[in-house]
Amino acid sequence: MSLLFRRTLASIAPTPGPSSARTLPTAVRRRREQAIATPAVAVPEVAGKTPKLLSAPLEDLFQSLRLKGQYAGDEASARRHFLKTHGAYRSRVRGAVVSSPAADGAASAAPTRADFFSAAGAGEADAEAGKAATSVVGQRVYLPNIQIRLMRNHTAPGAAYDPFVATFRIPPSMTKHDLRSYLSAVYGLAVTFIRTDNYVAPVARFAGGQVRKVAGSRKNYKRAVVGLTEPFHYPDDVDEMRAGTYGADRAEEFAQAREKWLNARFYTDEEMNAKKRFTMKMFKGWRWRASTHDNAGNTIRKIMERRDARERAIADAAAEAREASA
Repeated sequence: MSLLFRRTLASIAPTPGPSSARTLPTAVRRRREQAIATPAVAVPEVAGKTPKLLSAPLEDLFQSLRLKGQYAGDEASARRHFLKTHGAYRSRVRGAVVSSPAADGAASAAPTRADFFSAAGAGEADAEAGKAATSVVGQRVYLPNIQIRLMRNHTAPGAAYDPFVATFRIPPSMTKHDLRSYLSAVYGLAVTFIRTDNYVAPVARFAGGQVRKVAGSRKNYKRAVVGLTEPFHYPDDVDEMRAGTYGADRAEEFAQAREKWLNARFYTDEEMNAKKRFTMKMFKGWRWRASTHDNAGNTIRKIMERRDARERAIADAAAEAREASA
């Protein structure tokens, strides 16, 4: 399948659904399908919104905190407050040392899960917790030995391109929390999820029985698939513009403007012509188009010429035979 055809198929508008569900590994999907479903309790619907469900462990935690006098008030508002606290807890900066505003900037360890829910259920303002979470006490690192590369998303032929997912190639020692902190601190980028998988470079057995990595540019790395809150498209994805992925009615105009911009700054047309000239040089000039070269077009052309000559010879012989008999 050609590259243009694959890009056209990959530019189909994405189907509805969260990106986190579409990027789940096959083993995780199979494990979740085989797992025993736990009962869930629905949070009362508010202002026409779809009610969310609390899993069995969260329901037990909510009921235990209610028995202690926390999350007081009617059950609907208490459940909404508990669910909001649960979302803030999952979005916290993990493993960080924060400075408490009440202690004049004194550093303290990050609150545990029980402390987080207890403080929110006791009526303390969520804004104070947010301030404490954002004032991270860290150590400045100069010239870090970290290489983070933005890669193109893997899109299967015929699958929809997902602009809410970005793929990075990071060192194997880098964790999800490190990548999340890096994207937040350097680019101010908020992420919804991060999934990683490790690539192990191929090894071979050499003389003497030694097993080591094959020489070359291949090396171990970790791939991180990051969920985004806003769509991201590469600047040179003009095929996606023409396919209608984004740009709406002015997609063709935007695509032409983008091609002009790329050609003016990066000389894309000259690069394409240079590649063509190099390809022709590899095939020893223009002889690959000559009639003496062995390619499929010349072969079929010769077969058709011989077939026409044979049919003309048969027709001439039949005409001569008819004349002789007459």
